[in-house]
Amino acid sequence: MYDELIVLIPCHSLEDFPTELSEQPASSLLNAFAVLMHPRLLATAGSLPRWERADDVEDVRPGQLVIVPTACDEWIPGGWVERARDQGTTVLSRLSDRDEMIAAALAPLGEEGANPDEPDPDLVADFYALGTSYLLTELLTRHMRNFSHLDEIHMEREAVAGAKAALAGDRQAAEAHLRNCFEQLLECRERFYPVDCYLIDLCLVTSQYAGDELRALLQETVPVNAMLAASELESIAAEHPDIAASIRTACQEGRLELVGGDWRETCAPLLSLDSIIWQLHRGHDIFQKTIDKAPVTWGRRRYGVTPQIPQILSRFGYKGGLHFVMDDGMYPDEEHSLLRWSGCDGSVIDGISRIPLAADSAASFLRFPVRMSESMDFDHTAGLVLARWPEVRTPWLGDLRRAARYAPALGKFVTFSDFFEQSDGHGRLSEFSPGEYLTPFLVQAVARQEADPISRYTRYWELKHRLDAASWTKGLVQLLSRGRIDADPIAHLEEPLEADDPVPDSEALKQLDADLASLQEESSTELARLLTGTEADASDGRLFVNTLSFPRRAVVEWPEETPLPDPGGPVISVQEEAANPRLVVEVPGGGFLYLACPKEASAPKAPPKTPLAEDWLVRNEYFEVRISDVTGGVAAIQTYRRSPNRLSQQLAFRFPRERTIVEGEGEERTEYRSYYSEMRVDRMQVLSEGPALGEIATTGKIVDQQNDTPLADYRQTVRVWRGRPVVELDIELDVHQMPEGDPWTNYIGQRFAWKHSSAVLTRSMQQGAQPVGGERIEAPHYLELADDEFRTTILPMGLPFHRTTGPRMLDTMLITAGETRRHFRTLVAVDVEFPMQAAADAMTPLLNIPTAAGALATGQTGWLFHVSAANVQLTRILPLQTKAAEETHAPGFAVRLLETEGRHCTAQLRCFRTPQTARQRNFQGETINTLRIQEDTVLVEVAPYEVCDVELNFEA
Repeated sequence: MYDELIVLIPCHSLEDFPTELSEQPASSLLNAFAVLMHPRLLATAGSLPRWERADDVEDVRPGQLVIVPTACDEWIPGGWVERARDQGTTVLSRLSDRDEMIAAALAPLGEEGANPDEPDPDLVADFYALGTSYLLTELLTRHMRNFSHLDEIHMEREAVAGAKAALAGDRQAAEAHLRNCFEQLLECRERFYPVDCYLIDLCLVTSQYAGDELRALLQETVPVNAMLAASELESIAAEHPDIAASIRTACQEGRLELVGGDWRETCAPLLSLDSIIWQLHRGHDIFQKTIDKAPVTWGRRRYGVTPQIPQILSRFGYKGGLHFVMDDGMYPDEEHSLLRWSGCDGSVIDGISRIPLAADSAASFLRFPVRMSESMDFDHTAGLVLARWPEVRTPWLGDLRRAARYAPALGKFVTFSDFFEQSDGHGRLSEFSPGEYLTPFLVQAVARQEADPISRYTRYWELKHRLDAASWTKGLVQLLSRGRIDADPIAHLEEPLEADDPVPDSEALKQLDADLASLQEESSTELARLLTGTEADASDGRLFVNTLSFPRRAVVEWPEETPLPDPGGPVISVQEEAANPRLVVEVPGGGFLYLACPKEASAPKAPPKTPLAEDWLVRNEYFEVRISDVTGGVAAIQTYRRSPNRLSQQLAFRFPRERTIVEGEGEERTEYRSYYSEMRVDRMQVLSEGPALGEIATTGKIVDQQNDTPLADYRQTVRVWRGRPVVELDIELDVHQMPEGDPWTNYIGQRFAWKHSSAVLTRSMQQGAQPVGGERIEAPHYLELADDEFRTTILPMGLPFHRTTGPRMLDTMLITAGETRRHFRTLVAVDVEFPMQAAADAMTPLLNIPTAAGALATGQTGWLFHVSAANVQLTRILPLQTKAAEETHAPGFAVRLLETEGRHCTAQLRCFRTPQTARQRNFQGETINTLRIQEDTVLVEVAPYEVCDVELNFEA
């Protein structure tokens, strides 16, 4: 028989109770408090357990049960356990597992598994929950700077009475007494926090873990939230239809909320906004099909938070989003249980940014009082998220869920939707800086030894821009021929690109490449026929079509052995070469240019007085580019007006550690420290002097200057065109030594430098201009340097990873461990006002369609779409989404507009036919507002960074 229950603690009192222990000591300490609430122990002792300091334990006597958690092993006096046992005290030590502890505690009573009045195990678990709740409530009281207000006499009376009722088999009475105990704890908590606090059980579900544990969880009455991607739900429905049915039932009854919405968790922050929208469209279709309901709370296990998310979620009808990830990566670390998450466009949605506790971890539960007190102190509505898998191997989450059935002493379990709805107020407005976000995908790909951790994104953006061009062409063909778009013209091609992470050289992407080429050729031929009224004929001329919404000067190829048109009008310059004749032409935004093949070649032109290329120098009417005769890189880009050196460029191998470089000997010996190799030129060759193209190629080596070991051979071609304010850099590398390890510190890259450290650096982030906020930068489209009235834009052509190495230097990473691509292309645009236009222009060639003139005259231009605001781009042509339009096949279509500069504007949208009505819709097809039509122009208010779907109807 026991007459007293004692647990030793590794501290002086509950005020300094440890909160940072490793897993095994934390488990032992928490279980000690829970086990001593076993009904047989309570009934035998007739009193509640008490705690004592491990370093000052009182004299012991027979009849006492003392648990010594392993965290106290270094606190108790030497030999104390043996002396206590010699005196007849039952001492449990070196135990951490709950079942082992209770077995050892009951063994002296002779009752283990043999007594006929052994209490119901389910009821026993409720007593364990009381022990856990008692400890956590007392600790929370101290962390909230309060004294305990627990009526211990009443608590003891109810707990002992409940234990005796449990042993007697009177479940109803036992539960009534337990409820009184839990209500005592609730009253104690309400003394220092008199309003509701919340617990949110977040279960991470995949098809791999869809088993008996998930089945059991779906039958519980305490609310739970399940985070899963739509592809996982689809797999579960196919493999375990009973689980899918239980999910549907639990959602209908409000016991379960599904969190997510994406079809699959891809590396979305490095992809296009269309990719995020596609994922949510596809995901919502699967959720609706499987459980008749789409999620209203968004979240991901994998990194996926960006400043654009609130806008997209609000237009999909979400109530809230989780601004945290259970992954690597960097994002704003402000923690709030409830906030108003403001996106870069001004959209606001409820959010949670408080990092979850690991519900399967003893160390995490030991921090529960600290984390809850932080939320109570700093949040308008206190709450904690407890994240776990369906199978939980530790008992403490189960303790809290059991306790919640009696009284919400430590918090009320709710779904995310209920949390957002029941919270008093909406939390603070939080607009996070885009510079605080950095994905972990590069490091993860290198750590997994995956191929092409950099160029996979280059390949994605190449295909994405081709896909957009094909979509524009196919959609326009449908509009010109039928007056409407029946379905998204590229839906069948979008899936292999957007459904998963870009995998280099995958069969799906190879097939997509071939399918895009076929679709573009077919659509281009049909478009030419619709515009000219004739069939294609390679001998008559060329139709150049601009699929982008802004005017462009672009380089196009001309058929060989065919007379070239003379410069003038839309033909800016002509490069006559036998093997590859080319033109620079000007084409309206969303429009076309037709050029007929001249019947006869014009008289030879005199060469220009000033060649576009000579030794170590290329030039055009905008600038000069000087090539270094030491490195072979770009020494300077300078405009003709008084301006500083805009940019210098070199190729380099970056070593993971700074090294000491020694040059010279004797008195001329010098030392300096550097992370970088040396670029040395071997040969320079002028490839073209004009009249339209200036081109120089340099070849050489990237050398480890410590020992003169070649690390790579390079060939770099610098190219400029008359009429284009752009420098083109083509780089080919033959690598002898590959970088290894951390890709952010060991790589082969381009190094850029500029003159003034005061220049402001801006980068593209999901096709919008955002400030640079840290050393590591992700920007697949551009990086812009703005210095007084000068603007210089680096266009990395889909290379997304960069890092600053000082106030005037920037590296663009080309090759890290695992990278196989060796040919790279970078452009530098000078004094371009809208850098996203320059980026799209660089990655989207004009359509070059051989055709007969038909109704067109040579040099004739025209436009099919016109957007007045240069900071707004038309990115997609989409079908109507109204039910009436689907049923009646009403003529009309929608366009997707994207604001790229962070500037509010009123864009004037015009198309080849005047619409009768226009509306702005969300991504569910619902009307946001009706748009005003002024003569043939639709007026669209566009917020900064807004993705704006505008629907045009040709019937009132």
